[in-house]
Amino acid sequence: LGRWGEAKAAYGKVLERDANNVAARKGVEDCRNREVAQNMAEVERLKKIREEKEAAAAAAAAEVAEKKRLEEEEEEARRKEEEEKAKTDASADGGGGDGDDLLDDFFADVETSTAKKKEEPGKEETSEAKGSDSTSAAEDTEEKTEKKIQIHLSDLGSSSDQIERLLAPNHEWRNLNPFYVLSVPHDVPPELLSRRYKALSLLLHPDKCPDVRATDAFEYVRRAMNSLTDEDKARHTRALITQGMKQGKREYGGSDPVELAKAQEKAIMKIFAEIERSRREVERRKRAQDQREREQEDEEVRKTKAEMSFNKKWREEDRVEKRIGNWRDFQGGDGKKQKKGY
Repeated sequence: LGRWGEAKAAYGKVLERDANNVAARKGVEDCRNREVAQNMAEVERLKKIREEKEAAAAAAAAEVAEKKRLEEEEEEARRKEEEEKAKTDASADGGGGDGDDLLDDFFADVETSTAKKKEEPGKEETSEAKGSDSTSAAEDTEEKTEKKIQIHLSDLGSSSDQIERLLAPNHEWRNLNPFYVLSVPHDVPPELLSRRYKALSLLLHPDKCPDVRATDAFEYVRRAMNSLTDEDKARHTRALITQGMKQGKREYGGSDPVELAKAQEKAIMKIFAEIERSRREVERRKRAQDQREREQEDEEVRKTKAEMSFNKKWREEDRVEKRIGNWRDFQGGDGKKQKKGY
């Protein structure tokens, strides 16, 4: 029936009672594998639908472009026809002649040359003009980048909006997902991530925002961007999000897109939270192990110091010499007499 989530939950309850139950462990693994296969099929289906929509949109755009081109060609043909008609009328009236025709041809050549220069501005320019155009192109590129960042700023809203979002209740768990911190989908290209980071920096950097909470909010943004700059970490993060989306869809099982998005967001946050809990547990155990090792080393040092102190005190009281002297007296005195008497 495809209800792998419920089956896995049932197996999980069995494992809570008996952690060594082989059948339950196998059942959980089987459910997980089937869920992955089902999610992959769903991803492929959605991908196909998206490709079909993109193809339809591209076809519509091509149709609009073709229609526009035909209209331009018709307009150009109509203009030329009107010019030819005007020339014919002038010639019929006898006021023109060959001189007027030559003048018209000259002006037509001038207009053609001017149009070509407008279409190809860089062919006959000097090196200085080319350098000027290069600078102008760089300025245009920078201006386009600034416009794109402005688009991101309008999408993000105000500094207060982003601070409230990043420091909302349970933000330490929500912000484990760097794509949530940057407020972008997990499949966006790197250049969009860079522009998003710049836009958030303009809103949240402590030098730009007077709100005292901006420092904490910007720190989350900085960490998120650093993690996504690493290709391996970014690839792993995307895989976790894809897994969470599949799990959320499987657990929800409905058709409402809003509720589905909420279920997927919850599943993704749960995956990141479990990983963070595991990491903290490993760190806790490591700290405990280090603490035990330090205590053992301190105990050994204490014992060594106590032994050294005891030996020093023993020597200071001349106990060693006394014991050696007593033994010598015994060997040279009563001990020998007892042997002779014996």
